[in-house]
Amino acid sequence: MGTPLFVVATGARTPLGLHSAATAAAVRAAISSCSEHPFMVDLLGDPMAASMDAVLDARLNCNERMLAMAQTALQEATLPFAHTPAPPTIPLWLGLPEPRPGFSEQDAQQICQRLIRETELPVKIGDRCAFMAGHSAVLSLLDQVMDDMNQGKYNACIVGGVDSYFHPDTLQWLDQNRQLAGDRSRSGFVPGEGAGFCLLANLKGMQHFNNSTPMATISSTATAWESKLIKTQDINLGEGLTHTIRATVQGSAPSAPPINAVYCDINGERYRGEEWGFTCLKLAQYFDDPTGYCSPADCWGDMGAASGALFMVLATQAAQRGYAQGTRNLLWASSEQGLRAAALVETNITPTPFRG
Repeated sequence: MGTPLFVVATGARTPLGLHSAATAAAVRAAISSCSEHPFMVDLLGDPMAASMDAVLDARLNCNERMLAMAQTALQEATLPFAHTPAPPTIPLWLGLPEPRPGFSEQDAQQICQRLIRETELPVKIGDRCAFMAGHSAVLSLLDQVMDDMNQGKYNACIVGGVDSYFHPDTLQWLDQNRQLAGDRSRSGFVPGEGAGFCLLANLKGMQHFNNSTPMATISSTATAWESKLIKTQDINLGEGLTHTIRATVQGSAPSAPPINAVYCDINGERYRGEEWGFTCLKLAQYFDDPTGYCSPADCWGDMGAASGALFMVLATQAAQRGYAQGTRNLLWASSEQGLRAAALVETNITPTPFRG
């Protein structure tokens, strides 16, 4: 187990809210933004399911949507630097969708470059990385960041992700593969869009923030690969996810209490639900209740590459506002091309008479 990472701040923009607190409150209240696309129709001629940003024009192209959402979330996550006399130059690691129809490597590089160039921030961005790994991107980057900080490469950084399915080619691809929620699919999902960021620091990096109390501690991370992929004839028994989560929970203290809450990207697809089911059968002893997970896709749609950072938002907001199930949270995500990633996040629950 390496040196833990501290979560200093978060930022979010989703169809449910333009910042972290609003987004988490809406998920807690089970408010759903899932509806119909205003003009896109599926192969049956029915309106496509959609969970779209409440402010952006539906006609705005996909890359511009991603940039706008990422700017809002990134600005929120960097607010602590507004009170820092000499903010350091820190790296930015950005999780993006896997290559797919409607989103290429060129799109990824363009979004990353424009995000840094066009966003007004109270801190300078040094190194940057556009990591096209889909749902698992952010949690996988946390694993890399933990290694980097243990090696002393830097003491603070920003990790986040952004995604939007609202490109005509992407929506058509989902529809053709029967992944789009609707009458053609028995286990499709509602495409969504959003962005999330986390400002992270190690113990030395916390000095930039006057050693203020962090929102959470990332005590362990892990990644692995699943060879039985979605949209193939192979049967997924959750081997990759099991390996990932076992490595994550065993990376914490041997006498650690069970995990109290699980945040994941189960979105209505049978493949994902069965994967977690097989994992639960093997690792149930590590959890208070492995079936009591939070999968907010029914509220905000599938968040794709933004998933990991937004799960962090939900976990930290629950702790700060006193309604968390406990102090130990597991975040996990599965990417279509096989990457699996997880993080163990520990929080301090703020006492409140309104806990529920």
